[in-house]
Amino acid sequence: MNLTARAVRRVVAMTAVAGAVTLIPAAALAAGGGRAAPSGSLGRAGAVSAVPAGFRATSLSWPSASRGRVLGTAPCGRGTCSDVIGTSDGGTTWRLLGTVGAAISVQHPGISEIRFSTSEVGWTFGPRLFRTGDAGRSWAALTIPGRGQQVLDLAASRAGAYAVISPCRRGANPCRKPLSLWRTGARSRAPVRWTRIPLDLPASMFADVAVSGRTVYVTAGGAANVGGRLYASADGRHFSARPSPCDAARDLTLIQVVPTSATDVAFLCDGDAGFSQAVKTVYRSADTGRTDTFAGRTGLLGIAAELAASPSGNLAVASCSDGSFLYINDGHGEVWTMVIGRGDGGAGWNDLTYVNRSQAWVVYGPAAGATGVGRVYVTRDAGRHWTAAGV
Repeated sequence: MNLTARAVRRVVAMTAVAGAVTLIPAAALAAGGGRAAPSGSLGRAGAVSAVPAGFRATSLSWPSASRGRVLGTAPCGRGTCSDVIGTSDGGTTWRLLGTVGAAISVQHPGISEIRFSTSEVGWTFGPRLFRTGDAGRSWAALTIPGRGQQVLDLAASRAGAYAVISPCRRGANPCRKPLSLWRTGARSRAPVRWTRIPLDLPASMFADVAVSGRTVYVTAGGAANVGGRLYASADGRHFSARPSPCDAARDLTLIQVVPTSATDVAFLCDGDAGFSQAVKTVYRSADTGRTDTFAGRTGLLGIAAELAASPSGNLAVASCSDGSFLYINDGHGEVWTMVIGRGDGGAGWNDLTYVNRSQAWVVYGPAAGATGVGRVYVTRDAGRHWTAAGV
């Protein structure tokens, strides 16, 4: 089974998974709790200009619906470069913005993720940390705050950036030292100064931080703390605990929080893993997680998973195990439909992201993963059909 960097951070219950790989034909996908992917669900669309030849994507970020940024790798000289490409017209055209001085890799000292606070200020991380203040043209290496050894996750908005830091190097498992949460501003010309936010986070290799404006959520946990811990803040500075919606009795762990407004948020629970499958349950909240409502379960196929939510309430879950699967819930109820099912050995997904009520983007087979396909796909009908963006 091949897992991307983000998948590794978000899968916390994989011990029951067998090591064999089985390729799954589309006709058999319904047996996993979803419907077979429609023929032609992955097509081709879009135009590209000035993108390096052989570019393979690993992560994407959309500071606005028209401006997107993609981190990837492409041949240059006798080796490869870690390039950032961008669009300012919603993905119609793309161009090279700049290059980061670190390899695309989940291993130290590499990077695997990109996030932008504004069109000018952005970050690449995982496990190292870099920042740009000029829209991605130049990138400066930063010291990880708190004498940390790696950035587990980072989220950004115009209000600032938040990073979950581990004191242990990649591969130091178990890590017995607690994680920490740090905040910095988003002004392009201001010096980078990190402030620690005092939270009781566990010692874990799994964490998620998410932000919408000034509203921030952070969760961390692992196999030794199945329920995990969830905190929320309405001002980005003062946090309070929230109950996890996940069923710890069924070995389900809160692995991702996706806010869509100052109060609306969706939660993804994952666990109870078996051979190439896991239980993936989604909840919604309209009061920053104080209470929640059940939003259904996806099909069982896939273990590593990530969630996206649109401002209008459409939901999507991308998952992988020995194949790659994509589920949507666009009825605002509890019904999920598998729209993509590929027996690809587990190429996986990264950064499934809605930019408006109907348009979403995702990286298929991230370059930092085992397969390194590195293609970007887009949907403009809330996930029903996906086309290659040509990036």
